[in-house]
Amino acid sequence: MVEHRIRNAGVTGSSPVSGTSFPKIVEKQPFKQAPCDDCSTRVSHTSRPDHALKYSKQSKIVSANCSTGVSHRRHVGLWRRGAIYQYRVRVPADLRSRIGATHINRSLRTASFTEAIRCVRAVAYEIENQFDDFRGQLRPIVASKIQVIPEAKPLTGSIRQEESRPRPADTFSDIANQYLDDPTSSRTAKSTTIYRTTYAAFAAIFETDIPAASITREMCRDALGVLQTLPSNASKRWPDLTLRELAAKARAEGIPAMSAANVNEYMNKLSTLFNWAVKEEKITRNPAKGLRIADLVARRDKRKPFSTVQLRRIFNAPIYRGCRDDGVGFACAGDAKPRRARFWIPLIALWSGMRQNEICQLHTADVRKVEGILCFVVGRGEAGDKHLKTVASERLVPLHPELIRMGLPQYVDERRRAGDTRLFPELSLDGYGHYSSRFSKWFARFLLSCNAADERTCFHSFRHSFRDALREAKVEREIVLAMGGWTSPLGSGGASVADTYGKGFSTQLLFDAIANVEYPALDLTHLRL
Repeated sequence: MVEHRIRNAGVTGSSPVSGTSFPKIVEKQPFKQAPCDDCSTRVSHTSRPDHALKYSKQSKIVSANCSTGVSHRRHVGLWRRGAIYQYRVRVPADLRSRIGATHINRSLRTASFTEAIRCVRAVAYEIENQFDDFRGQLRPIVASKIQVIPEAKPLTGSIRQEESRPRPADTFSDIANQYLDDPTSSRTAKSTTIYRTTYAAFAAIFETDIPAASITREMCRDALGVLQTLPSNASKRWPDLTLRELAAKARAEGIPAMSAANVNEYMNKLSTLFNWAVKEEKITRNPAKGLRIADLVARRDKRKPFSTVQLRRIFNAPIYRGCRDDGVGFACAGDAKPRRARFWIPLIALWSGMRQNEICQLHTADVRKVEGILCFVVGRGEAGDKHLKTVASERLVPLHPELIRMGLPQYVDERRRAGDTRLFPELSLDGYGHYSSRFSKWFARFLLSCNAADERTCFHSFRHSFRDALREAKVEREIVLAMGGWTSPLGSGGASVADTYGKGFSTQLLFDAIANVEYPALDLTHLRL
């Protein structure tokens, strides 16, 4: 639009957005869209070529006392921290010594540019009024006076609003809910549930929903002490007791506490919440920073590979030798030899190293020939309905010759002829969109039934066994990482920029590597067709 400004009608005040002298609009005409979201472009007409605007090359002097120019400017003081818009204004020079600051910054609490434009005007107006009040006062003024300026709210009606009362302080539950609802963060439904459960536990330990800003380091250290003595699944086992009562009961009765790793996971999530609250200017510091306990179990010892004895007991159990059925009778000897999910999933894990959920969510189309070699294609699927742990999890894993000898390709063909999309259609989806949850619980019972259960071993131990077998086969480390989906992210010390170049390993090279995997002390010939 074209604006007409009379002499001395420029924007006034410490910030252009807070000025109250508005130009007179004499004509409107279309013009190109502003070059960025945070900017505005306009054609202005003023009586003095050197007043208020710095003219661009499009300016044209039309008379000795009049000029027209195209101006382009950002909304002064408006900026973004992450996705949230902020307003920053310089304190006038005559007030800096009395206020004790050179700038004032306020969060507009919105990620919407349109909303921020409306809010910034209200905040600027309020701050200007405060400055005027300070100039009119004779008594000394302290910086805390500025802090009571109310947070920005969308304008409704006149710009002159009644003085707002300070907002109630955000409680611990408030900031937890705001953090989990933050649209700039992305997490799965299962992760969100875990976070909510964790923060509910801390709210229970604090015993009152106190303002987040009043939580001290001593209170966080006390919460750590409670967690150190809490048993695993304490709330499920004793639902009528508070967490502090459960901690006292565990100490008195010698009930084993949860692992140090679990305790540290709780504290990490608490610290993450406080870091977010500091970034959003809801609190001034993180009182839980660095609070954790020593974990004496080495990372490589948290999960162990299955021993040869365990593997023999697993693959000589009734479900692999002959059982009543693969339902409730899986642990009872019988004449049936069903080959479905409970038969194939452990075998695929042993000979491919794939993760449990990667196997459980396979489609029949995910077992196909690539460059003439039959492979598992691990990915998110065309519909994006599969879950992968990391970006590196998307990969090709050639079928081990032993799986071919056991008849897995024939099983895949059977499922296709039956019209099944999924490789293991009997597995049902859980509330978080995973097919592995119920199978995981069954496998824990299965280990007990065949006397193969042991400390620090579970289904994931197959992956550790496969990794050891690759070491024994002296497979090159880069091939191992690519085939197992273990590739380290850039910047972690395990990869370099060179890793992002090229197409990757050929399917033939991957097949030659996996074909060398063997378990010499394990005889599975009874499973071959």
